[in-house]
Amino acid sequence: MRRLWFAVLALTLTAALSAVAAPQDAAPNKRAFTVVARDGRFEPDRLDVSKNDLVTITLKSEGGPFSFAIDAYRLMKRAGAGETVTFAFRADQVGRFAYYCSLSNDEQCATMKGTLVVADR
Repeated sequence: MRRLWFAVLALTLTAALSAVAAPQDAAPNKRAFTVVARDGRFEPDRLDVSKNDLVTITLKSEGGPFSFAIDAYRLMKRAGAGETVTFAFRADQVGRFAYYCSLSNDEQCATMKGTLVVADR
């Protein structure tokens, strides 16, 4: 009877330790990018991440005001002329997503496009 009790206790402890370790194993990667907006383009114009990465973007506006928008993530951030804005989001959707400048008062914004690529883990 005592052996059975110890076996049950050992299995319970093993399951509990596995449950505690699992969230650490599944912790998201942190990815940071600096995106420069200038002369009608984004540099870089492609960002590669994995699903569930925590993505931090520092948007630097050189010249006039620019924005960074991704419709699928309901994301739109604006940086005034010469300003820098930092923001973060979790890349929880797999696929290719366009990012673009959403300001309509500047003709250069219409040509500013890039791609966020979120790969499955």
